[in-house]
Amino acid sequence: MTEFLRVEVMSYCRPDQPPRPVTFRFSVADVVYKGRVLKVLDKKINKYNGNLMYEYYCDCLVDDHPKKIKISYERDTMNWYLKNL
Repeated sequence: MTEFLRVEVMSYCRPDQPPRPVTFRFSVADVVYKGRVLKVLDKKINKYNGNLMYEYYCDCLVDDHPKKIKISYERDTMNWYLKNL
C-alpha cells in the first residue's frame, strides 16, 4: 500500500482541464516545508480505491533543494497528496 502525505497546494486551471500545481507546503514533525513546481514532466490519470486521481511528476524546489516529486490531485475530494519526496 502506498502512503500519501496530504499537502496544501496553490494551483491554476484552464476551463475543462484539471488543476496544475504551482506551489505547495507540508509539515513533518512540526517543521513546515515549502516547495515550488518548476516544470511538470508527466501527467497521468489513475484510480486509487475507486477515486479518480491526476498524478503529476514534477521538477521542484523544496526549501531551495532540487527534487523530482509525484504530487496527486483527487478529483472527488479536491485534496492534494505527495506520493514520494
